[in-house]
Amino acid sequence: MAIDTYIILPRRETHLFRSEPMTVETRTEESGASSAPLRDPLATAKVLVEIGELDEAEAEVVRILAESNDEHDARGLLGRIKHMKGELTQAFTCWAQVRAQRPESGGAQMRLNTMMQLAQDPERGAGEFLALGRTHLWRKPVQMLELEHVFQLFVRRQPEEARAACELLASKYSSSDPQLYKLAVLGQAWIAELSGDLDLARRILEDLGRERGFEEDVDRALALTRIYPQLRGAENLRKAVHVCEFLARTLRSFQQVCALGTLAALHRELGDLEEAARWDAEFLAAFQIKMYRVSLAEAIAVAARRYVPLDKLASMRFTHRRSPRQEASAGSAGRRRGLALALTGEPARAAEQFRRGGELLDLQYLADLTAIGGDGKAAVGLLLQALEREPGDARTIGRLLLEFDEHGDSGIREVFTQPAMGNRARDVLERLVREMPLRPVLWRQLAALHRISEDDDDAARCTARAQALAAADARRDRVVGRALSAAVYHFAGDAQGLIHEVWAERQPAAAGRGGHLTELLGSVKPELEQAVRNILVSVREYAQAKLPHQTDGLTDYNYSFKITKEDEPSSGVSAGLPIALAFLSVFLGRPLRQDIASSGAVVADAHDVVMVQAVGEVEHKVRGAYNRSLRMLILPEGNRGALEASLIIPRAVSDELVRYVSSLDEAVTLAFGPDIWVS
Repeated sequence: MAIDTYIILPRRETHLFRSEPMTVETRTEESGASSAPLRDPLATAKVLVEIGELDEAEAEVVRILAESNDEHDARGLLGRIKHMKGELTQAFTCWAQVRAQRPESGGAQMRLNTMMQLAQDPERGAGEFLALGRTHLWRKPVQMLELEHVFQLFVRRQPEEARAACELLASKYSSSDPQLYKLAVLGQAWIAELSGDLDLARRILEDLGRERGFEEDVDRALALTRIYPQLRGAENLRKAVHVCEFLARTLRSFQQVCALGTLAALHRELGDLEEAARWDAEFLAAFQIKMYRVSLAEAIAVAARRYVPLDKLASMRFTHRRSPRQEASAGSAGRRRGLALALTGEPARAAEQFRRGGELLDLQYLADLTAIGGDGKAAVGLLLQALEREPGDARTIGRLLLEFDEHGDSGIREVFTQPAMGNRARDVLERLVREMPLRPVLWRQLAALHRISEDDDDAARCTARAQALAAADARRDRVVGRALSAAVYHFAGDAQGLIHEVWAERQPAAAGRGGHLTELLGSVKPELEQAVRNILVSVREYAQAKLPHQTDGLTDYNYSFKITKEDEPSSGVSAGLPIALAFLSVFLGRPLRQDIASSGAVVADAHDVVMVQAVGEVEHKVRGAYNRSLRMLILPEGNRGALEASLIIPRAVSDELVRYVSSLDEAVTLAFGPDIWVS
């Protein structure tokens, strides 16, 4: 039995933090749990997201939100789905609701950051009122004005006076307002930290921990995790480990993930590489789970309850620590064991397991295995058996009709020419088409059914619709002039990484008199407008110098540019690289992949030399790209060191997702492929 104890760290500068057995609840899969019932109500939706069925995943999450009292995780997953679909306004709404339902711990530091920003921006923050939007003013509480005065002193380079003002505020509110008292003390420690007096900051925070009610305060602990590592020395690093273990046990927000990353870094600093590796693994697992990735056990449990095509299941990347082979030998039975065997490349044993089951799902997975093995005729026979068992199953109907569309099987024709079966299939498909009218595969299935019924006009109409939608999907995946930009959205004092589009287009101009930016659309601040104009000229000259055989007639056109999400003002120079790639795509007439995003400031050193420089907040941008399930994020080489040492993004995630460049040449090779230089 675990015993609650309190550990007092050496010397009186430290304080009490509860010490408990270190069991961080981050994983959704336990050893030997492969036969346990599915515990995560969102698991089905998460699997659907991973295989690209976003509409079905959204419907599943909406159903959960309608039934569940705890909406936090469901709302967060819905935000991810909306982000992946490009519905950014709705994604922001979901993220804001998540923060309102379960705010991040460490709100005190967020409030102090806000005060500092207002002090640094007197035009917006000075006086008794704060501008909210264009027409509304909010009267600041007296306490806020008092705290603002502290940071105004600091901004005016009067740190001693600022600390003294904090001390007076703490004394004033020590008995009447504990939260404001804590904020004043934390502000005093932060000002000491920013002034370089780390030992004073440590003493202030540790003294606060000796006061009743603040022994295990999370805001204070978070501040100490910044201070102790900066003080260096093994003793301070061990203190930091102790505090981070407390936070890893206590927090349930994304900050728990950061605490695990900090623990790994601290143990590396202490030379304990084995412990560092263990915490790195915990860090990665926790990050993936917080980002709604799926474990092997979850995926198999979902696939055992509802059909998931085996080829899509095999292409998923899991968060599990056990291989499919271990899953197959871990005591799981029936269909789950068959699925695990199928994923290990043992189709014969998997097929035998599915035959023993003999239910509808078992027949469907057996048909998958048979088709993968190359016996299409036998696979059709199994699907016809499944259809006989459940005549209204939409997946079986759809798979058979696609098979008929490709190969014209007479057995399929015979089944669907039966009036009862044909009518039922038509009802099923027409219902699905009404629910998801933009899915080309449904129109293909409906076209095949019409051909079986010899309704040639309807078959031609559905075929044309399917082809048009498929062409639109292909254009969506590879588009000329449309680049994905990694950005950061700030709201409620917090930062959220996101991916949005930037568009470049061209219009004919008088011969030889074009080459200029004639329209810039979207909500763009002046510095970004100037950057777009500069980038157009720089990339135009670069393209003519490096790729002259592909860029004839650039001055026969004028160009327009649009930055999406126009209800939020865009600023900064970090969008320089995606802007450059979008213009270059138009100049070359080459499409850009829509699973690659970028961020970086571009600087023209010469007409044929464009460099890519480091930008800020790259950790949030990586998190946004991971949330969007992108294949690649292109970032400046100058950001490599900070990202590889990140306490927010696991190294394994950045290694897999991020590619670093120092010049536009390198970015062009990644975005368009190496053949661009020789084609």
